[in-house]
Amino acid sequence: MPAPTNQPIATHLSRFCSHHLFCNSLIATLILLLSLFCETQSAHAQQYAVVPVNGNALDPYATAAYNSGTQGGGFLAGFPNQSFPPTLFTTNAATQDRFWLRTDYIRWMADGMETPALVTTSPDGTAQADAGVLGLATTTTLYGGEINDDSTNGIRFRGGFFVTPASAFGIEGEYFRIGSNDSGFSRDGGTQILARPFYRTDTDIETAQLINSPTVVDGNLSIGASSKLNSYLVNGRVALCPTCGGNCVTCRNTDRVDWLVGYRRIELDEALTFSETLDSQLTAAPGTIVLNEAFRTSNEFDGLQLGVVYQANLKRIWLESLLRVAVGSTKQTVSINGNTSITESGVTDNYAGGLYAQRDNSGTFSRDEFTMVPEIGFTLGVHLTSCLDATVGYTLLYLPNVVRPGDQIDRDVDPDLLAPPGIVTSPSRPEFRFIQNDYVAHGLSFGGQLRF
Repeated sequence: MPAPTNQPIATHLSRFCSHHLFCNSLIATLILLLSLFCETQSAHAQQYAVVPVNGNALDPYATAAYNSGTQGGGFLAGFPNQSFPPTLFTTNAATQDRFWLRTDYIRWMADGMETPALVTTSPDGTAQADAGVLGLATTTTLYGGEINDDSTNGIRFRGGFFVTPASAFGIEGEYFRIGSNDSGFSRDGGTQILARPFYRTDTDIETAQLINSPTVVDGNLSIGASSKLNSYLVNGRVALCPTCGGNCVTCRNTDRVDWLVGYRRIELDEALTFSETLDSQLTAAPGTIVLNEAFRTSNEFDGLQLGVVYQANLKRIWLESLLRVAVGSTKQTVSINGNTSITESGVTDNYAGGLYAQRDNSGTFSRDEFTMVPEIGFTLGVHLTSCLDATVGYTLLYLPNVVRPGDQIDRDVDPDLLAPPGIVTSPSRPEFRFIQNDYVAHGLSFGGQLRF
């Protein structure tokens, strides 16, 4: 049974809702557990300070400061020939705060997926030839345009350690994941007219494949859209000035500025899937059509990362600003496939292709593109104990040169390719070509940091 046209074939149910990867209670529990390892006391402004004990220097900068104090001209002139008062300095700071681990719950907004009009409807009683056809005043778009644009949850882990006692050089790593941002469209039968619009290349007119229409076809349609973002990185972290890593006793500087250099990988995986089942209501052509098709994209970035981080330390709070730029290559991969089965008189025939996925645009296609990925971030920290901080922050990540499923849909379709296929006399469409776009993700983070 050929699919009823206004063209019949079908699409996919998926009522996806964005569900929470991690909840605020998980972060709160983690912070509570981490705090068991810390002494509940006021935090010191010199977060990475290296100081002398009983007049003996743990660091050459501290020696200079101590000596200047004993000679009556330094900032400790009031304590000649004495060790530093224990009320002013932490005696074991040299071995503290060289390791750190930060965990964040993140709530980010990301650019939605742009698609053509995917599902249309018309008022009851609309003629079959006009039902769901774009460009007519009676046609309304039910699904399409910008989709999958809601905020979503995620988790981020950062951690590292300073190799030198003065915290001048360190190694750090980071991983974050934005959970699957799923959305979709689903309708099952009923009396509403449903259609999937396309442009008919043999006659150069807009038309539509009927999914549901009283007396013509009874069908259901499901469309699913998903998006996932992951990032991994490892950096070397080198103190810019002073070489002791900030907080030296000589200049009494409590801030630190670090250069970052390392490796970064970013993965953006997305999919747009269609599933439909149609039962013909035409007595002259009974039968059932089941159609499935999918557009999937993958973007894998690998590159060198450079950056700078500045941390201002106050008495009980600190503010960190971050700028990173990764330079490398993005491997773009697009996978398109579809299949249709037609059952008539108890006999089922299977065919390759769906509606938008046909013989010339189906398959897997890959290429590499040079890419620069900038990122900025701000974090405000509050010292809760001597080794535990609460944090809140904002991050913006810009990922250019990515392929996304909605951009790969070619609405130009030769109806002779639809199952069961006929003889193709016009140029075969749809066709495949890489269409790339930009991707921006940004949002807030809430978490905690453990230092020891």
